[in-house]
Amino acid sequence: MSSVLEISPLTRVEGHGRIEVHFAGTKVETVSLSLYESPRFFEALLKGKSYAEVPEIICRVCSLCSTVHRICSLHAIERAMDIQVSEQVRLYRELILYGGHIQSHALHLFCLVLPDCFNVAGLAGLADKAPQELQRWLRIKSAGNLIQETVGGRTIHPVTLIPGGMGKPVAREGLLKLKEALQRVLPETHQAYELFRPFLPNGDKLATPRYLSVRPEGASPFLGDNLTMGNGETIPADSYMNLLCERMSGTGNAKTILVKNQPATVGALARLNLGMPLTPMAAAAFEESRMLLTDADIRANNLAQAVELILTVERSLDIIEILLKADFTREEPARIVPKKGRGSTAVEAPRGLLIHSYSFDGRGICRGADIITPTVINQAAMERDLLALATHMEGADDEALTDALERLVRAYDPCISCAVHVLKI
Repeated sequence: MSSVLEISPLTRVEGHGRIEVHFAGTKVETVSLSLYESPRFFEALLKGKSYAEVPEIICRVCSLCSTVHRICSLHAIERAMDIQVSEQVRLYRELILYGGHIQSHALHLFCLVLPDCFNVAGLAGLADKAPQELQRWLRIKSAGNLIQETVGGRTIHPVTLIPGGMGKPVAREGLLKLKEALQRVLPETHQAYELFRPFLPNGDKLATPRYLSVRPEGASPFLGDNLTMGNGETIPADSYMNLLCERMSGTGNAKTILVKNQPATVGALARLNLGMPLTPMAAAAFEESRMLLTDADIRANNLAQAVELILTVERSLDIIEILLKADFTREEPARIVPKKGRGSTAVEAPRGLLIHSYSFDGRGICRGADIITPTVINQAAMERDLLALATHMEGADDEALTDALERLVRAYDPCISCAVHVLKI
């Protein structure tokens, strides 16, 4: 006799999702994951808009991911218009990108994952059982927020990042304030890493992921012109359509992505396994946990994010030192003469590979948009891993199975709001 276990809604994730486990007797037959957040049609909304409007619109797809969407959008537009930005602009964009990673990783680890570690329901339980860890989260996240506010003009939907340049650079006093805040929380990021290191699951290992990420260039771990995979294959980011295949998932409002007909995994764990450059403290943490993180399944992603917290704070301090020494003055943005063209680019968002691609006519009007988000790429791998874990747990009661499957989804750190906009009209 068949039966269905429905887990709805998924708890402690961004957005609305549902898991259905179908049984034949006690045997698991299938597992489906549905991302049913209301679709936003952002790709369609961009058509007919000027290149100057596109970053303002697309960063509204998600408040949590607004900065990385805006940066990725700017890079794609500038590539289409053959615009090169200055070193000052590049550094400020890199710095605010790190701010987004800091606040996002801190939010995910301490608010969404840590309750599982202490077997409590949420923040109220943490306030009782782990008040010091909760205070640590607030301090680390506040430092990330401060970067966003100082560089971007506000915490979400930054206003200073514009095509070809940026607004007024941060005054020396603002940079020194950032430096002080980041220096205070740097030791706490290492304490966060130590906190999450013991909480890796025992028992059956899931499939080794097929990792995918941007291939970093220079010291920046999240920026580059190429995509790379675990087998060593590398392709230009603007050729992403030769690698990634979109398809409708059959359920929910998001598409799924396959890489050469196989599920792919993106995010912090993928970046570490594919050799992104690390700062000294982050490199030491990774080396200490190399056996736990190398070729690990997605449940090690939380520890990988903790390593990245160290990395992003250290790298932010490096950037601030460069900016202080350079003593940049305000500069006019590059002059953009609209032209017909297409621009595609990739940036590492907190949850993994993010791609923006636009085509423009001769007046700079957007005629086509394609946006691929990390959760869309991860969705096929999530379903694969959910099926494997449910099969490993055949015979477990509904409460234990529900808890394990939800923890697995949380390890992917999905952003469902970003995922569902890819349905087109």
